[in-house]
Amino acid sequence: MSMDVIDFSRSNACAGLSPADRAVLGEAAVKLLDARNVIVRIAESLGDLTSKMGGGAAQFLDDKFGIDVAGKIQEVTQTLLSHFMTGALTGMDAEGAGDRWGWLHKSIVMLSGATSGFVGLPGLLWDLPITTGNILRSVADISRAYPGENIDSEDTRRACIEIFAMGSPLADDDEADIGYWAARASLSHASVEFFIKTAAARFGVVISEKILAQAIPVAGAAAGAALNYAFMDYYQEMARIHFMIRGVERRTPDPSCVRPCFGEIVGALRQQRAR
Repeated sequence: MSMDVIDFSRSNACAGLSPADRAVLGEAAVKLLDARNVIVRIAESLGDLTSKMGGGAAQFLDDKFGIDVAGKIQEVTQTLLSHFMTGALTGMDAEGAGDRWGWLHKSIVMLSGATSGFVGLPGLLWDLPITTGNILRSVADISRAYPGENIDSEDTRRACIEIFAMGSPLADDDEADIGYWAARASLSHASVEFFIKTAAARFGVVISEKILAQAIPVAGAAAGAALNYAFMDYYQEMARIHFMIRGVERRTPDPSCVRPCFGEIVGALRQQRAR
C-alpha cells in the first residue's frame, strides 16, 4: 500500500516538518505496520502445538528442578546489554558502512535456533546468548547507516538498547506506535543501571514466548530456526524505524512535532489498509 496517495502537506500535526521528513516518517510508518508480518506468517504455519508443549516443559523444569527460564533470560540479556554500554561487544568501526550484515546475523541465529530446538529446552544455554548477542550486534550495525548516529557515543548505544524494550513481535499491532513512544518515554531519563535492567526485563518477557516453542526436542528444531529468523527480522526493522525517527527529530527545529505527525501517518495508513 503506497503512502503516495495520502497527502499530509496540509496536516496541522505535520506542518512543522519538511516534505522530505514527512516522507521519512511515512516510510517508517509502513515499516512499523509491516514489522510483524514475518512472525505472524511463521506462527500460523507452525501452529500452536509446539508452543503448548513447550510451555509444559518449561513449567516442569521450573517446578521440579528450579530452572528459572525467565530469570536466566533476563540475566543473560542484562549482562550483554551492560557489556554493550561499555563498548565491549561492538568491535565495529563507528564510521563504517552499516546495515550490510543483516543476512549474516539471520543465518547465525537460524542455525543456533535449529540446533538448540533439536536438543530441546537445555539448548537455551547456548541459543540465548548467541541470539541476543547477534540481535544486539545487528542493531548496532544498522545504526551506522544513519547520519548523526555514532556507535561510540552513549546516546546511540542507549538508542540501540531501547529497541529491546519496544514490544513483542507476537503482539497485536493495533497500538504499535503508542507502544513505541511509551517505551522511549519510560527510559528517557533513567540511569544507565535502571535503563539496562528495564530493557532486559522487557526483552526477557518477549524471548520467553519464543523459548516455549523450542522446548520440545526435534519438534522445536523447525520452530527454533524459523522463530529466530523472525525475531531477528523484527528487531532489525524496529532498529531502522527508530533511527529514521531519531534522524527526523535531529533535523527539525521542533522535535516535539514528530510524535503527533508520526501518529497521524500511522493512523491514516492503518485506515487505508482496512478499506
